[in-house]
Amino acid sequence: MHGGLFPYLGEGHRSRIRITLTLLDEALVKFEEWAQGREVRSVLYIEKNTLDSQVRVKLLADIAGIRRIIKELLDDLHLEASPQDIAKTIRGHCYILWVDVLEMTGKYLRGFGEPPQELVDYLDPKANQILEYLDHIKTLLLKH
Repeated sequence: MHGGLFPYLGEGHRSRIRITLTLLDEALVKFEEWAQGREVRSVLYIEKNTLDSQVRVKLLADIAGIRRIIKELLDDLHLEASPQDIAKTIRGHCYILWVDVLEMTGKYLRGFGEPPQELVDYLDPKANQILEYLDHIKTLLLKH
């Protein structure tokens, strides 16, 4: 028995609801950052924040409204927040990205037609270097 408005809520239902609300809350963090003016600029990933001040204010109000509902659900369904282990999150991303980077090599590019050999000779070593960095990051974070 967990308590709340539905003390006999099954663990499967409770878990599904908690996961969905956690994903929603995670997205709200990003929305809030954008509403506050975030514009990340990296090498290829560049954000262009086109939100005007009126939209930002309304977006922040909607985010606050959703968070109030999430808090109510947390209390009423007796859900608990679970801290996210960032080391595990980064490692998970590395595993997913590893496959994507591997598919950038000549062997996999052939699925889109035969790539020029010069491209394969150029790209494969670079992709392999990235894969080594991703492996290193995964190993580095195993200790955490």
